[in-house]
Order: sequence, then C-alpha cells, then structure tokens
Amino acid sequence: MTKKTLLLFTVLFNVTFLVAQNTLIRKPSISPDASKMAFSYHGDIWVLDFNTNQPKRLTIHQAYESNPIWNAKSNQLVFTSNRRGSNNIFKTDLNGGVPTQLTYYPTTDTPSYWSADGKIIFSSNRIYKGTERESSIYQIDEDGETPNRFMTALGSQATISPNGNFVAFVKGTCRISREDYNGPAQRDIWIYNLKSKEYHQITTSKKNDHTPLWDAQNNLYYVGSESGRYNIYKTSLNNNGSKNASENKLTNLKTNGVLSYSLSNNGTIVYNSGVEVFKLQNGSTKKINLNLVTDNRFELEETKTVSGDIRDLSVSPNGKLIALSINGEIFVKENNKDKTKTNNVSNHPFRDDNPFWIDDNTLGFLSDRNGQNEFYKVVSTDNNVNLSRSLKTKVTQLTDSKIDVFEPLMSPDRNKISYRIGRGKLVIADVKEGKIAKPKTYSDTWASASGVSWSPDSKYIAYSQQDLNFDSEIYIQSVANPSDKINVSMHPRSDVSPVWSPDGKKLSFVSNRAGDRGGINYDAWMVWLQKSDWEKTRADFKEGDYYQPKKEKSKDKKSKKEKKKVVVTIDKENIYDRLVQLTSWAGNEYGAMFSADSKKIYISATNPATRKNGYYKVEITGGTPKAVKGVSNVGSYSFNKGILYYASRGKLKSLNLKSDKVASFSHSATYTTHLDKLNEQVFEEGVRAITAGFYDPKFHGYNWDKIVKRYRPWVLSAKTKQDYSFMFNNMLGQLNASHMGFRGGTPEKTFSDKVGLLGLDVSNVKNGVKINYILPNSAATKTNVSLNVGDVITSVNGAKIDKNTNFYSRLKNTSGNEILLTLADEREVVVRTESTRTMSRLRYEEWINSRKKLVDEYSNGQLGYIHIQGMNLPSFERFERELKASGYGKKGIVIDVRNNGGGWTTDRLLAVLTYQQHAYTIPRGETDNLHKNNAKYKGNYPFNERAILSVNTKPLVALANQSSYSNAEIFAHAFKSLKLGKLVGQPTFGAVISTGGHRLQGGFIRMPFRAWYVKESGMNMENGPAVPDYLVENKPGWKARGEDDQLKKAVEVLLSDIK
Repeated sequence: MTKKTLLLFTVLFNVTFLVAQNTLIRKPSISPDASKMAFSYHGDIWVLDFNTNQPKRLTIHQAYESNPIWNAKSNQLVFTSNRRGSNNIFKTDLNGGVPTQLTYYPTTDTPSYWSADGKIIFSSNRIYKGTERESSIYQIDEDGETPNRFMTALGSQATISPNGNFVAFVKGTCRISREDYNGPAQRDIWIYNLKSKEYHQITTSKKNDHTPLWDAQNNLYYVGSESGRYNIYKTSLNNNGSKNASENKLTNLKTNGVLSYSLSNNGTIVYNSGVEVFKLQNGSTKKINLNLVTDNRFELEETKTVSGDIRDLSVSPNGKLIALSINGEIFVKENNKDKTKTNNVSNHPFRDDNPFWIDDNTLGFLSDRNGQNEFYKVVSTDNNVNLSRSLKTKVTQLTDSKIDVFEPLMSPDRNKISYRIGRGKLVIADVKEGKIAKPKTYSDTWASASGVSWSPDSKYIAYSQQDLNFDSEIYIQSVANPSDKINVSMHPRSDVSPVWSPDGKKLSFVSNRAGDRGGINYDAWMVWLQKSDWEKTRADFKEGDYYQPKKEKSKDKKSKKEKKKVVVTIDKENIYDRLVQLTSWAGNEYGAMFSADSKKIYISATNPATRKNGYYKVEITGGTPKAVKGVSNVGSYSFNKGILYYASRGKLKSLNLKSDKVASFSHSATYTTHLDKLNEQVFEEGVRAITAGFYDPKFHGYNWDKIVKRYRPWVLSAKTKQDYSFMFNNMLGQLNASHMGFRGGTPEKTFSDKVGLLGLDVSNVKNGVKINYILPNSAATKTNVSLNVGDVITSVNGAKIDKNTNFYSRLKNTSGNEILLTLADEREVVVRTESTRTMSRLRYEEWINSRKKLVDEYSNGQLGYIHIQGMNLPSFERFERELKASGYGKKGIVIDVRNNGGGWTTDRLLAVLTYQQHAYTIPRGETDNLHKNNAKYKGNYPFNERAILSVNTKPLVALANQSSYSNAEIFAHAFKSLKLGKLVGQPTFGAVISTGGHRLQGGFIRMPFRAWYVKESGMNMENGPAVPDYLVENKPGWKARGEDDQLKKAVEVLLSDIK
C-alpha cells in the first residue's frame, strides 16, 4: 500500500468516525446493573457494552424501533416497533434474533417499566379511553398474556418503586418538545400509593416534568424544565408517598436540555442532549463516544421512474411542448399522447417547481437551489434539438430577490410576468429577450393577492385578497395604472378564484355568500364587466340584437386578425351590482372556467348521489348542468389554443373546450433523489417558511436565528425520517408555540395485523379469557351475540386460548369479518368484528351517556347536558340536535367543552347561545281567548321557521379544562366575556393561534399565522388560558370511581343561578 493510499484511507476512516460521533441516537437506556446501554439508532435497537465499548445491533428491520426498556436481570429488552402496522411491544434478548411480539392491539403501546417479577408496564389507548387526551396504564406478563389495566388513573411513563409501594407516573398533555411551556396542561409527576390507594402530586411548577425513575434506594428522579431547560432532578419521598424534601438538581444544562435519560440501580445516569450522550456517575459527567459505523437500511441515493406524480404543468405557446413538475424536478415532453419520453431539464437535488414558458424555446421555473426561491430559465444549447430531447441545456438565474418568490404567471401576450415576493408583495415585471426586468409593486400588505388571473388582453389582473376582518374580495387592477383597483365582489363572505372569459366580457369566481346555513358551501358566480351585457335577458342572448351589426368584408388577412383581438372594457360604476349566481348545488363548486366561446362555464363539483368528483358544464344564462364525461379531480392546469391541459391524480390529460373530448397522455419521468440533499432542502425551506410566516414577528422573544443555527446539524444528522421529524419538532418546540409541527413521510414497508375488535376488556384465566367489561353498543352487545360479563372465551375460529395467549393475537386479520367464538359453557357465537374508528366512536358515546346520567343524578332531572366534541360541523350539528334532545323540558343546560381539540365553530355556537327573543306568537286553536291568555306563551317563538341556526333561551353553565384547546378556548373566553353563564373546571391549555401550513417536498410544516386576543381584557390567548369562575380539579382515577367533581360543581352553580 502506498503512502498516498494509506493517508486517504486514514482520512476516510476519521470522517466516518466523526460522523458517527455527531449522529443522533434515541432513548439511551442504561441496564439496571449499569454494565450496558441500549438505544435506538437507524430505527433499530442497539446495545453498547461499557466494558468493551463495543456496540451490537440487536434488530434489523425496515420498521422503526425505539423505547428500549431492560428487565431486572439486564439480559432482555422490550421495545416499541411498527413492524406489524401499529406501535406494539416486542421482546428480545441480547443475542438478537427474531423478536417476540407481546402486544397486538391496534394502537400505540409505549413501555416504561419491567418489574423483577416479570410485569411490563406500558401506556396505551384502549377500551376505557373516553374523551381524555391522557393514556391509560396497562401491564402485561413478560411471557405473554392479554394486557390488563394496571391502574385507573390516566397518565403515562409509569414506574414502580423497588420496595413495591409506589407508582410514579406523569399527568399532563403538553408536548415535551415545548421545553419552556408554562401553563395549565404542563406535565407533572404524581405518586400512587399501592397500599393506601392515595395519590400525591410531586411536582408543582408550571413547567413540564416527565420520566419518573427510581434508584435502588427508592429515590425518585425525573426531568424538569423549571430552569428553562430540561434538567435531571432527584428527590425523596415520605413513607406515604408524599414529597419529603426539596429536589436536588443533578444537571445544570443551560443551552441544550436533556432529551431523554435512564437510570441504573446504583444511580448511574445516561442521558442525551443535542446529539451527544453522557454518563453521570458519582457526580461526574463524561461524554460517551459511540463508534456506530454501519450500513443504511434504505438507499441514500434512489433513482425512480414514474408515470404519475405531476404537481404542476405548463404548455408552450406554440402548443408543441409540455413542461411537467414532478417530485422536485422539471421535465419536458412533446405534446403527443403517444410519446411518453420526458427530459429532465432542471436536474438538481433541491426543489424545482412551477414551470412557465417565456417563449417557445425558453422555459422558466422556480428553484431554491441557491438558498431561497428564485426564478430560473433553461434553454437548449443544441440548436437542432428542443428541450424535450436536448442533452445540452443551460440554466440561468432570472431574479435576485433575496426573499422567496412564488407563483409565476406569464401574461397572455408574453410581455409581462406577475409573481409574489415573500408573504404579500405582488409584483409585475417586464419580460424581454428572456430576461425579467423593471419589477413594479402592485400590492404590498400582510395578505397576499391570491389566484392572480390575467385578462385576455394583458391589460388587467384579477385576484382575491383579504382585509383585516379576513373577508376575501375579488379585485380587478389595471396593469398600466396600479392605483386603478376596483372591488368587484363587495360582500362580507369569501370570494376567491377569479377567472376571465376568453372574450374579456365576464369574470367568474366562487363564493360562499349564498352557501347553506350561512356561508358553508361555495358556489360559482360571475360578474358582467359591461353594463350593456348585464342588461340583456336570456332571450336577448338566444335571439341576438334587434339590429344586427353589419359584417364588413375584408381581403386583408392582417385586418381580420386584428378584428379577433380582444379588448377588455370595464364599466366600473357599481360593478358589484352586476353579479350573477351560476350554481346553487349541494356541496362546493370550485374551479369555474369558461368554454372557448365564453358562453358556458366548467365547474368541478361532487355528485351528492355518487360522492365522486366530476366536471360539469352549464350555460352562463342558466339551464341544466351537464356532466363532462371522463373529467374529474382537476388539479393544476394550463390553457392553450382552446384546450385545457390538466393533471388528474398525477396523470396528464386534456379537455377540448369546444368538443368536450378528453385525451389521456402517458409520460415516463426518471429522477434521482439524494436523501441527504432532500433532508437539507426540506429543512431550509421549512425554516424559511417559519421565518416569513410565524404569527409573532418577535418569535415569542426567542432568538430564532440562533435556534436554527444550533439545531441545523442535529436535524441533518438524523438517519431515519422519524428521527429527522423528532429533532425538527424539537427545534420548533423552542419557540414555545401551539399549532406547530413538522410531518414527514416514512420509507419503511410494514405489514398490518388488521386486528378486529369486539368492544371487550378481558383477562386470562386457565382455559381462556374472561370478559370483564363490555362497551355499550359494540359488536359484543348485538342481539344475536349477547356476550355477558363473566363469560369465558376459550377459542377464536378454533384456535385455543391459554393463560399466556394474548386474546388480540387471535383477532389478527379479522377486522370487519365474522369470527367464531367458543365459550366455556360450550356455546358458539358468531360475531363480526369492528374497526378502531368504530370503537373510538362508541367509547365517546359511552362517555357522553355516563355524563348525562351524572347530570340527571346531580340535578334531580332538572338540567340537560351537551358535550361538544370538536369545533367542527358534525359536532355543531349534534349540538343543535342536543339542544332539543337533551334540553327538552329542562330548566337549564350544562355545556361541556372539556377535552375539545378545537376547530372553528365558536361563532356559530355563540349565535345560538346569544339569541334574544323579541316576540312571541300563538297559533289559532291553542287558546279561545288571546287577550286573556297570551301571556302564557311568552316563551314560544317559531325559531326553526325564522332563525338560520337553532336557538337557545335557557340558562347555561359551561365546563372547560386544561385539555380544552384552541377554538374551544376561544369559546370559553367568549362565554365569560359575554356573560352567558359561569365557567367551571380548570384553566384551558393556552393554545390559541390560527394555523396554516406549508407543503414541503418531503413533508408538511404546520405554522401559526394569526394571533387572537380577548377583546374585553386585551390578553393574548396563546399562553393566556381561559380561567374558570369556579376552579375545580378532578382527582386521579375519578372516572373509574364514577365521580366528576367538575360536573357536579357546574350543576350546583347553574341550579343556584336558576333559583
């Protein structure tokens, strides 16, 4: 080996080693005897031997596996894996091999403790889950069985003290990634005394505390963020489980907090912070260097050939070429449905999108290859070959905005281009000789100009834009004179998506101004740009003008061409009075566009009978809509010479707007994805989106640039999509904001067990499983089934059940199917299993009915009860129904928004609850003396006949808690501010921001963009909870005991108000 080769080998080895040192591992777990550390890396479970410093990979599977927990002997592990679809618990020993599956229920099971007697404690959402956001705590034997509920209190991360007296667990639901959260939903450490059955709260700060663990001396450890960063604390307990002394802070991290930690019997701790792992032993902290050189389970460079996946498209002016945006690359193909070949003309690992033709030979597109979105152009440098075939191309940057640019749109005459800069600046620039020049601002506000559309003569643009009341209007703006801007729609509802007719005489848009029940559904509308056209009747259009214009003959071809040229003329005065509603169908109509002769519009709508999307054509003067066969799911599109080219579910199609003929095109596009580059691009674009759009320009007082700089290498060091998402979300958590998060796809291929459910809670007995509980109205309660509590099921479809059989393992691949149950009394029962979604709905119904019974009991039948599950239309419609069903004959109503995750319907609820009756009415036949008896009917009014929504006139009380979130909190604030009644319970989460999102090439980032304040007090509802008039806490385990102190207090308050 030469010296040069040896040097190169040494450099490469060191590079690999250094990369490993800065690689993110998850959930480091030290063994009880402190000799080994298990962890998750590359989505698999590994073990590091501290004596030899040698790592060993125990599992190797495409599935993602994490959360390793040791047994007491330090020779086996349990962990979570999604290799069978759901996140279930598996067991393995230190020799590796095929793990043993322990849990099968179709939910997420997360282990937290493995006792010396072989019991594994884990959190899960199963049959007893109601509306609560917290999990239930279960246990399962290490040798297998059907899991049983370990304790009735809800929570997570439960561990048992070595003396067997106490269970430490966590209550609270705030995301752990929100390190600096300070509010009612914070996580706290609690103790359950197994002997006295008493509960004791250990941590009381308003910050998150989590992961309680024990050393051999029964000292309690946990992670807390009281200092602003997650650190590890230690405390001791009294004999009854209450806190004995102040906590001792074991770490003092001030920049990068503890991500996770674990504890051995002798008190040795391992924890990770950032991407580094440390061992804390006898007060001394030492970094653990991991040499994890390994192959990757997935290809880091993947070449694919696809025949779909079209995101955007553009047809060249001469109609000969079509540009396609597919998975971050720009392809060009011939406009020939029989030719599939495409040519990748962008060919860059970053995101290229939004193709637009500058001329027949020059293609523009959007790319962030140089750090932010800019426009580029590509041309063929081979004069004999166009872009559909050329192997010699040149890419040139067109803009240098320094801020992201978006939404390029060429004018019909190809002389100008409109686009957006940043959040809200609308710009129009000249296009000359393939260059973009003289950009001019046409709108620059917080609200972007959406759906920009050029007039056919290139003299005007139309777009929709919101005001500070978030009312979206349609505007027409002159290109020559930007100050000439007119509001076309002029209505307090939403008007969007303007489209010009080819003849330049009409503008269509969609609006929810006439939607069902006050603006839910969108319909197609149109405005006549010229008053003379608007004045014509349907018959006028059909028969033509009385005096027909004379047609002048001309032999000059140029003159003929000029006559066909469209010139847009707009009568501006009271233009909003010339609106015409074109559709009023059930559901939404979108994407209205005109036929080639401008006499009809095409509309995308859903057929209520088939529930399938379709395309429909209707005369602008009215008439019966006709379905256009073969057209559905129209996505991005491009017009050219009377033909609409469009993407439908990723495929290319065309619609002739004269004949309504549909053609399908085939394409084959080959591209290469570099995983590291893709992750980098997604990170950079996501950061730019947050930087430009986060609702608070001061970023809650945090230094966002420093946060990004700190987290960037950590996020990009992740070796799996799950770890990438984890660290990305930890970065977002540093802003301490709700309604945020990154979601990315995952490449692994896993298989679903498709476990069917019966609505049972069972436990193993000698010869089967005994039924402990049956969920009302579930499969087990059907008339022809009639299973009972106490019944013992001995087999499923002939497969026997013994004391170590997990009942749900016998229900694999049965979801929605009939199964045969054999009972110990020799009965045979055939029952059809149900899905997790059905079970979730039934659990909710059981929770509601149990609350109704309590209200009936507490109020002696005087009050009604309504729980609002979410701030959405199904919940609102149920609320309206329950006003009658639950409130009929009652003196008042308890409204419950506890555990409500939010939505948008607060104002509809308030419209119902704030209605004031102004009259009363009496029908003929009800009384024979109106003058004498009319006062008896003061409470009667034809609400259903006159009011748009239902109406409530009864006294109210409302319930909220720390899991009332977002729009449910707005409701709670409003309920207090408007003095609709008293609010009872616990302060709400403090998570109120309007949220939007930004689609990324490898995922989606959720982003809050609008702040909410209480008008009465001026308080920011984000981190500003609604505080009840009466503070009442439900103690752990309250539901299983049949209690609800909050509900009881609400009933007491309302009855007192009624008196």
